[in-house]
Parts: sequence; structure tokens; C-alpha cells
Amino acid sequence: MRDKSSFAVSTYALFDLSLREAIVQLLHHDWKGIEIMCEENHVDLLDWSWEQLKELKQQGNERGITWSIHAPISGCNLAADKGPTREKTMDTMKRCLEIASFLDCTHVVMHAGEVEDRLAEGERARGVENVSQALHVLTSELSAEGRTILTVENVPPYPKVLGWNGEDLVRICQNVDSSRVRIVYDVGHAHLIRPGYAIDALQEVLPYLSALHLSDNSGKLDDHLAVGDGTIPFASILSLLKGNGFAGHWVVETKQLGCAEVSVERLLRAGGE
Repeated sequence: MRDKSSFAVSTYALFDLSLREAIVQLLHHDWKGIEIMCEENHVDLLDWSWEQLKELKQQGNERGITWSIHAPISGCNLAADKGPTREKTMDTMKRCLEIASFLDCTHVVMHAGEVEDRLAEGERARGVENVSQALHVLTSELSAEGRTILTVENVPPYPKVLGWNGEDLVRICQNVDSSRVRIVYDVGHAHLIRPGYAIDALQEVLPYLSALHLSDNSGKLDDHLAVGDGTIPFASILSLLKGNGFAGHWVVETKQLGCAEVSVERLLRAGGE
């Protein structure tokens, strides 16, 4: 990290606006990396016409924007067994990849989905296998000439989610065994597991780490605060990343745009180069 241009920002910070309005705001604030989060007001990216997408691509080319996409969470479940839910999920993910390839996105963020019990070994194992099979299919949809990769993200420890721990995400990457399947590490989600887990899990996923989601919280709720406004040990995290030569993507994912700006200032001041 050298300056603000080393960071991307998630449109999550502007969910109160339409996607088009949010992008205008981010361009106005001179962000050079934008991750479109396809939830709430911004899920309509998947319904944009090719003319609208061409306009977005041209806008990005003129401004030197690097794009990424966070695939929908609601209604999607890569961990599902065969059936309507899985079929719908795969259709949605393929549409995301189609758009991502067109925009030359660096990566597409995906959640592994849900199982009946996040702590049950058998449930987790079946979920990991289902996700691995899905990613095998989806990687075949990627253009060999493109740079877009698929990334699975660690999630908060909600009752039915898969991928709250580093171990399952690593197993998915190992199962697929492709340079185009990697991990997005959300430090805020990891901090909700227990004190110290943000460091422990980061060490575990480092060999497959492609991008970071950066926000802060106090270990109770996924607050998406500005970096430094919670209790996440960012000094130790930045030291670990620097010591391991992390050269991936830094994506700020706060609830407010002002918090994203503050986060970048604090991270740069902390010397996380």
C-alpha cells in the first residue's frame, strides 16, 4: 500500500443509493478500485443490459478503475445438494462471472452457503464437497485469457453458515486445486469467532489468500466500522501480511463511505505497506 489508489471500496457503503448513483459518488471521491456488492439496491447489476454494462466498462476504462464483484448472498447456496436451490445458485453465479469477465474484474467474491449445522462435521464435509464441485464447474466458465478468479469468503458464525472457519475454505481450495480459486479474508467476520481468531485464521488461509475485506467491530456484531473504531488487532494483522509479502487486494467494506476514507487514512498511517 502506498496511497489510496492501492485500496478498493465496496458499494456496501452506499446501499441507500442506486448502483448507478453509488458508482458516481465513488468516482467523485476518486476511488480507483470498486467492488460491486450485489445485494439490496445493487443486485440489479445482474439485470443490466449489455448497453448499460458497456457504458460502465467505458466509464471504468476512462477513469482507470479496477473492478471486482461480490456475488449475491440472499437466495444463493453453493453448499446445497442437487435441486432447485443449487440450480438457481449456479445460474446466478454464471451471470456474475459473465459480467465479471466483461468488466475484466480481478475477482468474484462468493459465500459458501448454508448447511443444517455449522458445527456438525458431516454437514460441513458434505457442504465443502458440494461447494468444491460447484467451483469446478464455474472455473470452466472462465475465459482462459482473462484474469478474473473465484474467491470464497469467510463468514460470520451464524447458525447454518459454511465457511465461518479457515479450515473449510482451505479444504475447498485444495479440492478444486486451481490457481483461479482463492480466498477473500474478512477480518471483521473472523473477529466474531473469538479473541485472537483473526490472527489464527489469517495464518491458516495465507497460502490461498487473494483479497482482504477490511472493517472493524468489537467482537459482538458485524458492525462494519472504520478501521480503528473496534477491537480488531490491526497492527498484528498488518505485520503478519507484510511479513508474508501479501500482494493481493485490499477492499474496504464499511457501512458508510466516510468510514472507508478514514480506514484508508489509518491503514496508511499504520504503515501496512
